[in-house]
Amino acid sequence: MTKRKNLFSIAHDHFHGLMLAQMIKKDGQVLEGMPSTVDEKVRFTIHFHEQEFINHFYIEENILLPLVKSYTHKVDKHLEKMVKEHNEINELVNSLKDKDDLKMKLDKIGRKLETHVQMEEWILFPAIQDALDDEELKKLAKELEENGYENIYKY
Repeated sequence: MTKRKNLFSIAHDHFHGLMLAQMIKKDGQVLEGMPSTVDEKVRFTIHFHEQEFINHFYIEENILLPLVKSYTHKVDKHLEKMVKEHNEINELVNSLKDKDDLKMKLDKIGRKLETHVQMEEWILFPAIQDALDDEELKKLAKELEENGYENIYKY
């Protein structure tokens, strides 16, 4: 089993976040069957935030962070950035309630979400995988599963 499989459940959420980012960026892709007008994209983004982001951020900050914090300075630095970016994304989504400049706000959310997911996938998760041994990664996968993130790989 590769170490990567222990974080698969969180990474799966990231795929959905990237799909949203592509849909709402001003130069993003038009996805068949997905919202296409600004108002539809705003409603979809707020709904996605309430149904997905809030829980995802909670799991990362309250399950993942305590289990991996203080292993290395490198991991801690990226964890701090993760929490900061979660707060920024929350603020940006909440700003959609003010109806001014919705296209610009959607674009900003899409770009922030895209860079945030890339940071977690390309920098934070590899740093965690390097810092933890196989047994610690299995414990992490088990904690995630117990908190609603089913790991499709059995350890």
